[in-house]
Amino acid sequence: MRVIDDLPPVKRGFWHHAGVSPCAVEIVCHHTLLGSDDSDDPPELALDRQVECYYVRYHTPEPVPPWFNGGVALSLREAVFLAERRLGPVVCWVD
Repeated sequence: MRVIDDLPPVKRGFWHHAGVSPCAVEIVCHHTLLGSDDSDDPPELALDRQVECYYVRYHTPEPVPPWFNGGVALSLREAVFLAERRLGPVVCWVD
């Protein structure tokens, strides 16, 4: 996920961890949907695919790891929904 951590965000905002602590959330666009690399998974899940996709990344108040994986979506709209579903009802988007 290192490459994804270094991508510029297409959408940024914050959410409140435990309803109190403001923490960053970002959505980044990437050209590769990363596979699981698990040989037990079918090829469509195990192998990387070349397709535009959007990764949700978020912080918590803890300093490590710098970003948590919030999931991946095939559209920006779906990624926004995914972030809001994962992080709670109030995600404040700033751009």
